[in-house]
Amino acid sequence: MSLLAIVVSIAIAACTGIVPDSRPAADVRTGTDVTQALEAVPGVVLAEVRSGPDGLPGQNEMNADVVVQPGYTPAVAELLDYVLRQLWSQNKTHITTKVSIKLLTGTATESTTIDLIPALTTLGITAYNRDPTTVDSLGYGLGIAELTKHYGTWPGPVPELPVSLSAPSAAPSP
Repeated sequence: MSLLAIVVSIAIAACTGIVPDSRPAADVRTGTDVTQALEAVPGVVLAEVRSGPDGLPGQNEMNADVVVQPGYTPAVAELLDYVLRQLWSQNKTHITTKVSIKLLTGTATESTTIDLIPALTTLGITAYNRDPTTVDSLGYGLGIAELTKHYGTWPGPVPELPVSLSAPSAAPSP
């Protein structure tokens, strides 16, 4: 590759804000990996992680719905923090716009949205979108600037399951 081609490639990457991931291909972490990690948390009934385009070409968002069993007792803020760290650690889809998240309690087929405002406040996250008319369907939206402020540059390290979330919390519902 010529020197000019290298310089042009670097200039284009700098203008678009696209920074190649420095991890080797073997270390690619997908939404499926995140889903599996979340479903391994005691008390989590179901986790669903999706990513895709958001508006203009090259703009991507990530969404997560996590359902916990009725009677789930660990701190919701700790679970929310773990979920956000898991989402931020995936490196297959470059998140460029936002992460939307919902925590619900119930079963895989019938659940109720958990109010995340107290947990977000506990985590010190103040910039989020919560449209009361869509929070049950879309969840809470957190922008890239807020996520970077709390979790560092994307992609972040793969988090370990906190001890406080590793013990079963409630007996499964009959």
